[in-house]
Amino acid sequence: MTTGQGAGMTAYDVYLATPVLRDAEAFLPDLARGMQQHAPAAVLLRLADAPDADLIRKIQTIQSVVQAQDIALMLEDRPALAASTGCDGVHLSPGFAGPSIKDVRRQIGDDLQLGVSVGGSRDAAMRAGEAGADYISFSTASPVVATEGEAPESLTDLVRWWCLVMELPAVVEVETPAQVAPFAEVGADFIQPGPVFWENPSLWTFSG
Repeated sequence: MTTGQGAGMTAYDVYLATPVLRDAEAFLPDLARGMQQHAPAAVLLRLADAPDADLIRKIQTIQSVVQAQDIALMLEDRPALAASTGCDGVHLSPGFAGPSIKDVRRQIGDDLQLGVSVGGSRDAAMRAGEAGADYISFSTASPVVATEGEAPESLTDLVRWWCLVMELPAVVEVETPAQVAPFAEVGADFIQPGPVFWENPSLWTFSG
C-alpha cells in the first residue's frame, strides 16, 4: 500500500475490512457486491478464532476473490499465517496481544506490508512508524489522545498533521458515510468504512 496525494488533496483509495468472519463462504456474495460497488486498493480479512487448518481454508476462500483481482489482501493479527498463506500483509488491531511491532516486522520480513491501528493517538502512531509499520490506521471510533503538554485535538486535525509531516500513509477508519469527505479533505491516503458498509454499500460515496 503506497501513499496517496498528501494533505489538501482529495485523492485517496478505499480500503475495505470484512466483519469478523466465521463462515468465509457465506460472506463471498457480500464481498463481491461490496468490491463491485467500490473497487478497493486492499481488503482486510478479519477471522474469528479457529484451528489453523480451518483458518487457512478461510483465507484461501477470500484470496480466490480478492487477490484474483490484483487487490491486496491483509490479514488481521495473524502474522505467521499471513506469511505462510501468501497474503500481502498483516494488520495489527488495537487488541493485538502478540509480539511487539518490531518483532512482527522481523517475522514477516520486508516483502509483506505491516499496518498498525493506533486509534486517535499521535504518540502511538509515531511509535508504530519507528517500529517498522508501513501504514498507520486512525479510527473515528476511538477518542483522540492528547500529546503530553498539549490540548486535545480533533481526529481530522491529527490526520491533517500526520499527512503534512509524516511520509507513512494514513488510513482512517470511519463509521458513517458522512465522515468520508472531511478526512479526504485533510489528506487521508486510505478510507476504511466501518462494519455498517456491508449492510448497504450503495449508501457510501467514494470519490478517491
